[in-house]
Amino acid sequence: MSSSAAGRAGQPPKSAPLISTLFFLAPLATAVAPRLAPFFLPIIGLVLIVGALRRRVAWRELVQPNTALIGLVSVALYAILSATWAADQSEAVTKGAMLLGITFLVFAATAALATLDERQVRRASIAFLVGASLAAIFVTIELLTDGAVTRAAMNSISLLKPERAKHVKMSKGLVTKMNLSEFNQNVAMLSLQLWPGLLALRAVEAGARRIVLMILFFLLVAVPIAISEHDSSQVALIVSLLVLPLARRWPRPTVRGLAIAWCLGFVLVLPLDFLSYKAELYRASWLPSSARARIIIWEYTAERTLDHPWLGIGADSTAAVKAQRVTQPEKPKGYVIRRTTGQHAHDLFLQAWYELGLFGVILLAIAGAAMVLRIPLLPREAQPFAAACFTTFVTIAAFAWGIWQVWLMCAVALMPLYMAMAAARFRTPREELPPDGTTPASR
Repeated sequence: MSSSAAGRAGQPPKSAPLISTLFFLAPLATAVAPRLAPFFLPIIGLVLIVGALRRRVAWRELVQPNTALIGLVSVALYAILSATWAADQSEAVTKGAMLLGITFLVFAATAALATLDERQVRRASIAFLVGASLAAIFVTIELLTDGAVTRAAMNSISLLKPERAKHVKMSKGLVTKMNLSEFNQNVAMLSLQLWPGLLALRAVEAGARRIVLMILFFLLVAVPIAISEHDSSQVALIVSLLVLPLARRWPRPTVRGLAIAWCLGFVLVLPLDFLSYKAELYRASWLPSSARARIIIWEYTAERTLDHPWLGIGADSTAAVKAQRVTQPEKPKGYVIRRTTGQHAHDLFLQAWYELGLFGVILLAIAGAAMVLRIPLLPREAQPFAAACFTTFVTIAAFAWGIWQVWLMCAVALMPLYMAMAAARFRTPREELPPDGTTPASR
C-alpha cells in the first residue's frame, strides 16, 4: 500500500481540527479583508504539507514534475531574470521569487490534501462552506449599508482610518460614507470562492437537500456580486455560468477550448486594444467610466509594448517606468483620463506583453494552458466546477488588478486548494495522479 493510501486508511491526523479551522477562517477573513490572503495561504499550505510529511508521505509524492509545474517555475525564473533589464529590479526579483514559492507551495499542498482522511476532508469542506457563507453575508451587509461595519472600524481604530478622503466621505475627522468600489476586492474574493463552494456542497450533500442548498449558496454569493460595482466579477459570473454546462456536457472539448482561449488572449490583446481605441470607445457613454478609462490605458500600454517587444520592461516595472516620465501625459478632448499606462495594465494578457515581452508571454501561455489541461485529471464531477473556476480567474484578471499584486496572487493561489479540498470527496481510493500528470492511473 502506498503512503498516500495508508494515510487515507489510518486515523484522522492530529492536525484535523487545525485544518478545519483554517478552511473556515480563510474564506471568511480574506473576504472581510482581502489583504489577509498572503497570511492564510502559507499557513494552510504548510499545515497540509507538514501533516502529510508526518504521515510519512515522501516529498517526491508531494512535488511531482509535470508540464504545469515546470511552466510556472519557468515563468517565475524568467521574471527573476528580467531584473537584469527591469526598470524596478527589486520588484522583479521579489515578485518572481514569490511566484516561485507560491507555485511549489500550492502543488505540494494540493497533493497533501489527497492524503487526508475522508472524514477530515468532509469536515474541512463543511467548514469552508460555513466560512464562505458568512463571508457572503458580511459583504452583502457592507454593500447595502455603505460599509457600516468598515466605517465603524475606521472610526474606532486610528490605524484603520484613511489618511486621505479618496473613495470615502469624511466629516469632522470621521468616515461618514464609502464608495461601493471600495469593496471590489471583497467581491472578487467571493467570486473566487463560488465554484469551490458549490462543488463542496455537491460533495457533502445528496438528493433534494443538495439541490436546495446549492441554489441558496449560489444566491448568497451571486447577490453581492450583482449589487456591487465590480464589473469584472459580474462578467466573470455570467461567463462561468455559460462554461459550467458546456464542461458538464462536453468536458474534454471545453477544457481544450479554454486552453486555446487562454493562448488566444495573448495573441489578440494588442490588436483588440488598438481597435477599441481607434473606434473611440473611450467616448461611448453606454460604457462605465472605468471601462472607458481602461480603453485609454490599454491602448497607450499596447503602444509602449512595441518599444520593448522581445523582453519587455521587466516584471512589475510599469509603475517605475511611469514615474520616470517627465512630460505631463496628454488629455485630448473627450478623454476620461490622460493617456498613460497607469500603475499597471488592468489586464493580465497586456501586462504580460508590456513587462515580460514575447519570450515571457510564450512561457506564460504554455504554463496557463498546461494548468487548464490538468482539469481532466480531476474526478468527473469536479471538472465542470474547475473549468468555471478557471474562467472566473481569467475574466477577473483580464479586466481588473495588476497580476503582481501580492494579495491577488495569494487569493488566486488559494482557489486550487479550495477546489482540491472539495474534489477529494469524489476521488476513489485507486484513483491516483501519475508523475507525468497526463491521465489518472485508474483510467
